[in-house]
This record gives sequence, structure tokens and C-alpha cells, in this order.
Amino acid sequence: MNSNFKALVNMKRYFFYLILLITSLFIIPAYASDNKKFRILHVMSYHSEWKWNIEQLNGFKDALADLKIEYKVVELDTKRNSDDASIKKKAELAHKIISEWNPDLLYSNDDNAQIFVSQSYINSSMPIVFSGVNRDPSEYNFIGSSNVTGVLEQEHFVSTVKLMNSIIPEIKKLAVIVDSGPTWKGVMSRMRTNLKHLPGMESVEWKMIKTFSEFKETMNSLQGKVDAVAMLGVFNLKDTQGHDVDYEEIQKWVTKYSQIPDFSFWETRVDRGTLCAVAVSGYEQGFLAGKKAKQILVDETSPETIPMEPSMKGQPMINLKRAKSLGLSVDVNLLLNSAVKVDYIWNK
Repeated sequence: MNSNFKALVNMKRYFFYLILLITSLFIIPAYASDNKKFRILHVMSYHSEWKWNIEQLNGFKDALADLKIEYKVVELDTKRNSDDASIKKKAELAHKIISEWNPDLLYSNDDNAQIFVSQSYINSSMPIVFSGVNRDPSEYNFIGSSNVTGVLEQEHFVSTVKLMNSIIPEIKKLAVIVDSGPTWKGVMSRMRTNLKHLPGMESVEWKMIKTFSEFKETMNSLQGKVDAVAMLGVFNLKDTQGHDVDYEEIQKWVTKYSQIPDFSFWETRVDRGTLCAVAVSGYEQGFLAGKKAKQILVDETSPETIPMEPSMKGQPMINLKRAKSLGLSVDVNLLLNSAVKVDYIWNK
């Protein structure tokens, strides 16, 4: 009896350690994964104080909040400085960090970051996740690549024009203004395609402008000629010395001298006096990009199997001060269902 009892105890002990060993094979890798610290390089096309960039990065970080991550950030600052030599110098810093720091993932947002950085690493071993890309990803050779996925930024053109029509029903003729930035090619293409969803609406002017002087001449010539103007590219406009004019100064001029109702697709524009927008959410762009990054880093999903897709949410916004300056009365129900800006940002 005693020997049988000892044999039973030994067998139970054997099975206990066997189960413990098998369990550890699953627990230890999971524990190691949970405690791994990932390195992510974030290359932004613009500057870190720009609200659009802040929102994207906040969304991205929130999607990865349960992971240990060390971030490094490179600002190309192309919205305030369009000089190619200056941009390339900043891009070189990103290339140096990639070479020396060996990040686990590159998060790049908006089109210039793709042109000056991401394109150099297509089909490399480093995963790339983008957001805020307006142009067709095929233009960057992202389609069919092994290591790239991301979130497309597709503007809410139809819903924005319908919002403006709710304020001013008689709008029929549109003008579109862009600068020389790479973003606008895709935006204009989609706008032209989607005009068919706005019966009776026509675009009578598509103007690519390079200088602030030309911008002012164009805006003056459009007064009384069109019912509304899409204020898209108003960043890389040069002064008489060839320097970029600050975007806020351009918007101040518009609110003072233009009586054409204007629209765009971003909150930062409505903050600075553009009448209205159904704004693309920078936070959602970043959050969706972060979810894709998590699939890559944690689930070890190949980027090429993760779809490139646009974010869908849009937020109606109206600048009430701009409406009043244009002599417009906005229905209270429309205001209740929109984010209302009561002043221009430079007055706050």
C-alpha cells in the first residue's frame, strides 16, 4: 500500500510539473510581449504646434496606450516653409534616425512625409503606417508594397457644400483655390468626380496660385462672379521677397476684404475665419492608424494584408463671426447641430 501511495504521489507530482511546463510555454512569450518596449519614429509633414498634427498623434498614441513605446518625432514643417533644401535637410534627420535607431515602425502623416521619407523605405523590413494622405497611394508606389498600410484623408466635399447650402440656398457657382503643394491634386480630382452628387452646382474657376499678390488679385476678381470659394491651398504663397506668407495673415486679409462665402474641410480653417466645413477628424485619422500599427507590432500582421482606407467621420462646423461679417443669418437648428466658432482664433 505504501509503495503504491508513493507511486501515486510521484505520478501526480510529475503531471503537475508537466502541466506547469506546458503552461509556461504560453505564459512566458505573452509576458515578454506585454513588456517589450517598441520604438516608433513619427515623421510629420508640418510642425508639432499645428492642431491637425497634434490631433493625429494624440489619436495614434491613444490606440497604442497599453503598449510601452518610445517615440521620436521629426517635423518637416512644410506648411510654414516650402523651400525644398530646408525640407530635405529635415528629412535627412529622419533617415539618420532610421539608420541608427532602427525603429520598429515608421508613422508618417500627410503627403510631404511620404514624398521625402516613406518612399525611400518601400518593401524594406521596417513597417510603415501613414495617415492624412490625400493623394492616391499608388502615386507613392504604396499599392502592392509589402510593408505599407495607412489611413487616407478624403475630404467631405458633398456634405460641406450641402452645409453651406443650408446657410445660403442660392449658391450655384464655385471657385477652387490651391497652392503648389502636393496635397491638392488628389483633393481636386475627388471634388471634380463628386460634383455629380450636387445637381445644379458648377465649378467655374480652378486656380493654382503661387504668390500672395496673385491671391489677392484673384480673390478681388472673383467678387460677384462666384457664389462661394473653396479655400484649399493657401500656405505656400510667396511675398515680394520670395518668402512664405504666414497662413494666418492670408486668412486675416480674406476676412477683411472678401465678401465671398468660403468653405474648406478642416477645423483649423474654420478657426481662422473660413465660413464652414464638414471637417475631417485628425484624431480619427491617427487613431485608425494606431490600430493598424498595433496589428503589426502586437499581432504580427503583415502590413500588406491590412487595407488602406479613409476615415469616415465628419464634424459640421460654422464660424459665426464670419457669417455675421457676410451678412448671413444662420438657422438656430443648424447651429445646434454644428460646432460653432464664435470668433477668429487671433482674437482669443
